[in-house]
Amino acid sequence: MAKKLTSEGSDPKTIPNRDEEAVFLSHLNRLRAQEAKKAVAKAALDVEAQALTDLFRTAKADGFSRKELQAILDDGKASRRDLTAEEERRAQLRAWAGLPAGTQADLFQLGEAARGPVDAEAQGYAMGIQGLNADAPDWISPVHHPDFLKGWVNAQQILASKIGKTAANDDLASADVQGAA
Repeated sequence: MAKKLTSEGSDPKTIPNRDEEAVFLSHLNRLRAQEAKKAVAKAALDVEAQALTDLFRTAKADGFSRKELQAILDDGKASRRDLTAEEERRAQLRAWAGLPAGTQADLFQLGEAARGPVDAEAQGYAMGIQGLNADAPDWISPVHHPDFLKGWVNAQQILASKIGKTAANDDLASADVQGAA
């Protein structure tokens, strides 16, 4: 910056007052040029920001919120250690608040159509391992009774192998069927 001449009449270390106007105009011109560059860059940034907003709106129409997508984008920039620490902290805070802290998602993400046979077979297995009758509960659709019986038979075979006998309802174990075969 230009300094004014001192009253003692000594020379300043910078440009004297008579050139101060030229220095001022030089700075002013450089600032105006930089502001023009900034305005062009801001206009380009505004165009890109609008394009980003349009993409978020399109994703929202498909059922994804901006918050969800932004969180995933932010997670992509973070390290694994940071994400783990953040999740552990969040789980701790939820536990303190008496809220469920971390639930295991359905890794297979079976739809309702696929869950029926799986649930029926699991129920059959559970009932078979407990030694209950092979009568399917009412909530199991008749379409899934074969799946229920498959689970029940598998459980009965496991029980029978543990006690060294064949399952009571195994038709192949009876002497009549073996003789006919």
